[in-house]
Amino acid sequence: MKKISITDITLRRAAEGGQLGFKEKLEVAKALDKINVSAIELPPLTENKADSVFVKTLASLIHNTALAQPVGLTADSARRAWEAVCKADRPRLIVDAPVSSVQMEYIARKKPEAMLETIKDQVSLCVSMCPDVEFCATDASRAERDYLCQAIRAAIQAGAGSVSICDTAGILLPEEFGAFLKELYEKIPELRDVFVKVVCDDALELAGASAVQALGAGASGVKTCLMGTGAPKLRTLCGIVQHRGESLGLFTAVKITELDRTLQRLNRFMGVEIKEAAAPAAPDDSVTYDSQDSIAAVAEGVKALGYDLSEDDLAKVYEEFLRLAARKPVSRRELDAIVAASAMQVPAAYALESYVINSGNIITTTACLKLRHQEESQEVISTGDGPIDAAFKAMESATGRHYELEDFHIDAVTEGKEAIGRAIVRLRSEGRLYSGSGVSTDIVSAAIRAYLGALNKIVYEENEA
Repeated sequence: MKKISITDITLRRAAEGGQLGFKEKLEVAKALDKINVSAIELPPLTENKADSVFVKTLASLIHNTALAQPVGLTADSARRAWEAVCKADRPRLIVDAPVSSVQMEYIARKKPEAMLETIKDQVSLCVSMCPDVEFCATDASRAERDYLCQAIRAAIQAGAGSVSICDTAGILLPEEFGAFLKELYEKIPELRDVFVKVVCDDALELAGASAVQALGAGASGVKTCLMGTGAPKLRTLCGIVQHRGESLGLFTAVKITELDRTLQRLNRFMGVEIKEAAAPAAPDDSVTYDSQDSIAAVAEGVKALGYDLSEDDLAKVYEEFLRLAARKPVSRRELDAIVAASAMQVPAAYALESYVINSGNIITTTACLKLRHQEESQEVISTGDGPIDAAFKAMESATGRHYELEDFHIDAVTEGKEAIGRAIVRLRSEGRLYSGSGVSTDIVSAAIRAYLGALNKIVYEENEA
């Protein structure tokens, strides 16, 4: 499985169009940091001191995500860029350079030979200041191939650790973009020693497909937009990975469930509609299976839920399915519960010893959990937005592990005041889905046990790898 690095260029594109104010840009950056994109690409600095202030403000606020600052084509502009971004936890400098004859001549006012020297000098200078330097061939698809290869080689030899290949003109169809990238890998063996990203224009609304073709051709990163136009939509690319990642051999660290909530919150905050791909639908209980359904039909249903099961686990799920289907039709939600309870049963690396929840409408909810791991007990206390959130955060703190919470729901198993509830937790790790179930008259207990069930499956596979 290949991990996709996602750089979001919303702030850079918004600056070009003057679409966002200072406060809105801060909100977008904080949202991108929270959902765990790999990098946030910033606009080039102008003479306006407010630009540097904004970058320095972001550097103090952004902790998970790299801040990528374009440096321009002069030594002075490179030093100013570094001064602005140097306090970030993960600073990056980007050397953008046109490589087509038209843009070199009429935008950069440089001849091809002079541009090669500029690329070498700027990359070398940036490497002397910052350990993370990217070279971006801004109009690669329109450049003469031999010259493009020279420019990329020059940047790599000067120390660039990553290279971005751009079709900003939007002239290539997806298959053509994939072939273009394969040709570059053949002509520039040095590309395999650096991290390659792609920038695809979305004028024909094919940027997502072009990105997938490029990833298949060898690229490992894509530049996207959370909002705005001109690049693949972040939600669109994540949707492709979410639904087809297993078959394509791709996964992303972006928290997709959190991304959907983020888009809704930004819509409310900005008072505009951010048009993105629709979020994946929850399991549809109108779809049912019965005892006449074959194991192949059930396997398709399991796959539609997002799971990739071994033959042994599928056989266990089908056996449990037949027991339930003999009494009643089985909904997709019930099939999800069967997978959580039956598939990949593993030894408990982490076990719950005790928990205490304090919650109310005038206090902050706290969860105190005691977990056992390798014969040792650890007790932790965390706060959260309600008992379940506090309990899940306490488990993350105790285990030192964080995974994306893909889904959480509770269903009643019995009726009445003492009804038993079954909780289902689905966690995503490196593109794969793991689920656990817990049953209790206490929904918090059921939720904790379900989370631990999914967590233990991930830990088991990591240890076996």
